[in-house]
Amino acid sequence: MSTKVTVLIIGCGIAGPVLANFLKRKGYDPIVFEKVSKLGDVGASLMLMPNGLKVLNLVGVADEIEEASIPLEGFLDHTSKGELLGSSDLPSSFRSKYGLPAMGVKRTDLNLKLRDMVANLKVDVREGWELENIEETDDSVTAHFNAGRSVTGSFLIGCDGIKAATRRILLRKEGLREDQPLFTGLTQTAGLSRTPETLKEKACLRNWFGEGVHMIAYPVSPETTSWALTLPEGEGNEADWGLCSPEETTARKEKLHANVSSWTDRATKELIQEATRLIKFGIFDREEMKSDQWHSRRCVLVGDAAHPTSPHLGQGANQALEDCFHLSHSLPYLAPESDTYEMDLGKLGPHLVSIFQAYAHKRQPRTSALVKGARAQGQTRVVTTGPEDCKKRNEKVATGWKDVETIAAKFDALCREPFQSVPS
Repeated sequence: MSTKVTVLIIGCGIAGPVLANFLKRKGYDPIVFEKVSKLGDVGASLMLMPNGLKVLNLVGVADEIEEASIPLEGFLDHTSKGELLGSSDLPSSFRSKYGLPAMGVKRTDLNLKLRDMVANLKVDVREGWELENIEETDDSVTAHFNAGRSVTGSFLIGCDGIKAATRRILLRKEGLREDQPLFTGLTQTAGLSRTPETLKEKACLRNWFGEGVHMIAYPVSPETTSWALTLPEGEGNEADWGLCSPEETTARKEKLHANVSSWTDRATKELIQEATRLIKFGIFDREEMKSDQWHSRRCVLVGDAAHPTSPHLGQGANQALEDCFHLSHSLPYLAPESDTYEMDLGKLGPHLVSIFQAYAHKRQPRTSALVKGARAQGQTRVVTTGPEDCKKRNEKVATGWKDVETIAAKFDALCREPFQSVPS
């Protein structure tokens, strides 16, 4: 007789549905809980690198993503005055090296694809369930939600993002209080716009470096470009995807235009002007979590819940997907017809914590380095102390592009994970 092993997954963004897919196919009974009452339009975009796309390919959505998007062919960095700081065609080689390319994707499109994917697997997805507390025993966990609702399962996975309730609750159980995140003094405004004609020649991830302002842009379809402009501002809403109202959008566009008014590339101004909506959020730093804080006896954290990061390296979603792969592979298959079924079930008893511990020890050093790298990238991009420091920043960026071998090694360290893909 088989035993039903229920897994409570908190969060139906990216990691939650992917883990639900993996675990369902391994013989578990996942339930996904999402605090919003109806999943829908959210955020702007994500840059999916081969490491993330390889995981999405395992759950069968990589081809759909590529059909709607456009693979990157290169990287381009410019000053605000149009001077080329550096470029690379490395992305054009990603498919042959790693089996999949790099490409931008609309966040809403990806979220809804993943939501449909788990629905087709008959996974129970409960929207409007906001986590309030967690109780654990040696062999089960009970999650308490709003409206007095509770569900008990074998273990719980926190995939609820940068402001995770799961992280806050686990720290509280250790007698720790999560410190308020430190506002970096930077805000980022993101938008989706019709691609200017001058940017259609080659699908590139582009950066423009100005004085006190930075802009990044990349295609998310043949006709649409996602962009984000980072500015120093005195206040910000804590890492919150805040959709600007129509009135706020008009005022925000005026502010952004004022910051790029002297820039020579008209495409940057066109992107701002063409955006039908804008999303503004503050960029915050959070204290790094040690690997033993990623889990408890029956709970474990994944993605930004475990290693919240600023957006400057574009690795948040990709690292969450790597987490999904490694965590799912560390858990046993539950096949009732297998001779090892009872032994595999036994691994989910009191010794489950050793599986969580091994996963966290494996992942924390890599994610820690990338979080630190994102922080450093943000500090480099937006220089506010005058033309001379901007000049030094630009020289540093340009010098970095000249070391071709180091650049190739850096991207190889990202893209070859979480497993080697044999090009087809």
